[in-house]
Amino acid sequence: MTSREKILQAIKLAQPEEVPLPPAVDRPIVYDNPVLQFSEAAKNGGSAVMEAGSWEAVRNHIINVYIPALQERWHITDAVKAVTTIKEIEPLAELVDNADTDPHIFQHVDLAVMSANFGVAENSALWVPEQVVRVLPFICQHLVLIVNQDNIISNMHQAYERMGLGDDPFGAFIAGPSKTADIEQSLVLGAHGPRSLGIYLVEG
Repeated sequence: MTSREKILQAIKLAQPEEVPLPPAVDRPIVYDNPVLQFSEAAKNGGSAVMEAGSWEAVRNHIINVYIPALQERWHITDAVKAVTTIKEIEPLAELVDNADTDPHIFQHVDLAVMSANFGVAENSALWVPEQVVRVLPFICQHLVLIVNQDNIISNMHQAYERMGLGDDPFGAFIAGPSKTADIEQSLVLGAHGPRSLGIYLVEG
């Protein structure tokens, strides 16, 4: 018997006993006010949450309040390089609408403004499917996600029902800025992705 055969035989003999799956959750939590719960969970996770009644309000807040606050908080002295995948945001950020765009050109992007299909109140996770350039929400320094308030649901059970099976070829649940405390239990923001996450809850 070869070494390979010995290893495979050992693996075959070392299989754990099968155990039944745990019972399904009969009544997952449902919130009376999922938008309020989402906002509280998002803020607890380090995100900034803003409510807006229109796209114009979103644009005005980003350019007059959000970007200046970013510059002050993160000591950005140069003009903020902003890109977006949302047509309505184009006046204040470069529109990314070509899927063939070389993703390497986004390595110096300060702010990316994108949309989320829906948000989950219990953990403030936002479902962000692939939008033009897959790497964009992970390579930017700061990320803004815009979601309709009507698309805030209570729990992950509802989230998976809404996602369906394979409707989106790629996507990610994003909840809060990138952070890690693996090294010396010291919290570091932006270790694996954006340093900050801003969320705009748009009415209607």
